[in-house]
Amino acid sequence: MKNWIRRALGAAMALTLTAGLLSGCGSAEDPVQEVMGYPGSTVMFTVNGSDVTAEEYLFWLAQYTDQASAYLTSMGNVEGDQSIWDMDFYNGTTAGESVKQTAQQYAILYNVVTAHGEEGGYTYTDEDKADFQESLSAQVEQMGGDEVFETWLKSMCLTREGFENMSSVTYINQHMADGMYREGTDLAPTPEDLRTYADENDYLAAKHILLLTVDQTTQEALPQEEIDQKRATAEDLLAQLQAITDPAELETKFDELMNQYSEDTGLEANPDGYVFTSGQMVEPFEEGTRALDYGQISDIVESDYGFHIILRLDPAEVELIRSDWALNQLSQQSTQWVEEAEIVTTETYDNLNVGDFYEKLTTYRDALNGTEESDSTSDTQDTSGSDTQTQEETSDTQADANTQEGDAATGTTDGEADAAGTGEDASGDNADSADTGDTTTE
Repeated sequence: MKNWIRRALGAAMALTLTAGLLSGCGSAEDPVQEVMGYPGSTVMFTVNGSDVTAEEYLFWLAQYTDQASAYLTSMGNVEGDQSIWDMDFYNGTTAGESVKQTAQQYAILYNVVTAHGEEGGYTYTDEDKADFQESLSAQVEQMGGDEVFETWLKSMCLTREGFENMSSVTYINQHMADGMYREGTDLAPTPEDLRTYADENDYLAAKHILLLTVDQTTQEALPQEEIDQKRATAEDLLAQLQAITDPAELETKFDELMNQYSEDTGLEANPDGYVFTSGQMVEPFEEGTRALDYGQISDIVESDYGFHIILRLDPAEVELIRSDWALNQLSQQSTQWVEEAEIVTTETYDNLNVGDFYEKLTTYRDALNGTEESDSTSDTQDTSGSDTQTQEETSDTQADANTQEGDAATGTTDGEADAAGTGEDASGDNADSADTGDTTTE
């Protein structure tokens, strides 16, 4: 259950980062009404007495019917006139019922997180709203502009207000993790908790001083004379560091030399070092880090980028690891909240047929794209085809983002993706500068 809990909490942020809520030019349309014939405010079920509306639920159902439809169709196990939704999916449960239940669990999750957040005084603040708007404006442009966003929003049975309400849950979730497990509270992690967590998830943390041996423009090796000079400089810096025996003084001196001499282009974005896991850094850097104890510096480590002096960091002192640990703990707590929640369904929910819903949704989406194409044709014939294709591509991109980008952004991923969630701030920046001497495998 942990896995879907963590993915669910990531999905809203993926939407937040990929689509965006634009100010002004709002729409009074109700896509749920247009798809299902009843308002988006219709109650589908209650969670501990709190209403979950059709808009809040059908977004999840739209998302997971999309994913299930693609998967089930690719399997090709449909017999005769059988619908994919009637296929036996797991232990006698049809695919349709399985998707219906999964969507319900996600809606329950968002409800209980919000409710418990409010109880603890963790809310969606004005600062969060400003951050929401700032983060999204560029992404809306990348998505293709306002019209494409509007079409996508409708295609997922969401209004603008509903979209922001859903996206706000990730902010509340982060505030809860930061507050409930902060230092000084009864739930705060011990240093050993964080070290164990890092070991279990194969998280490594390190700073390094990098002296490049490749030309940043041509990516060709520097002249041997310059390489020799870089090595001499590295040896001098290492000697200065090895002369220090006090751990606190060593890290202070390391930071001083790193800021003065390191040619790592990711340094500005990662002044506190990198958090990564297996395969995210070039092999010499990863192996060099693994060979060290916490607080220990390496000898000179040579990679294709140049000469590294590595300082391995104690996970107990790394904020990225602490934050990911807190989100993991809250995920487990959220699992319990979901399992303990009292759910009462309505007739509308009980009578909902997934196959019927998806057929209506698909017809509605076709109409949305058809309208867009028709409007575009009145201006230019070529543009209409482009607009329609853009929407299709956006839908595909969004589906990927829901399970990938958002997971990483919120640290709400499982297994291998957990490492990416914590390490993305480090390795993501690395990737941008990999061919400028950074330590990634990219």
